[in-house]
Amino acid sequence: MSINKTIQSEIIEATKLLDDRGEIYGDAIENHTDIKDFFNLLLKDKIKDELSMLDVIYCVIGQKLARLMKSPKHEDSLKDIINYCGIALVTIQKDDRQLELVKNVSKFEGDYDYKQNT
Repeated sequence: MSINKTIQSEIIEATKLLDDRGEIYGDAIENHTDIKDFFNLLLKDKIKDELSMLDVIYCVIGQKLARLMKSPKHEDSLKDIINYCGIALVTIQKDDRQLELVKNVSKFEGDYDYKQNT
């Protein structure tokens, strides 16, 4: 089976979950309205700017929180939030390292002593 057919098959299979998800999270439109409200809350001061990786992670967490409003004991969403928080922590650490590298590059004066740094 080609990769495109495999993807289509997976998409069709996933759409069968809509009824199950509806039972867990409620009406899809209401749920996405809740998600939109969380996104607007989280991004109210940033909507004019490009989203950062953290913005996206926080939005996905907002989506999980909106779903938990309808099903507060749904363990899968809680586990997802834990994983997204881990991703956020790694992203913050990566951003901090990148800022340090940029700061060091900006201090570079064009002299590099290879023997000293080996």
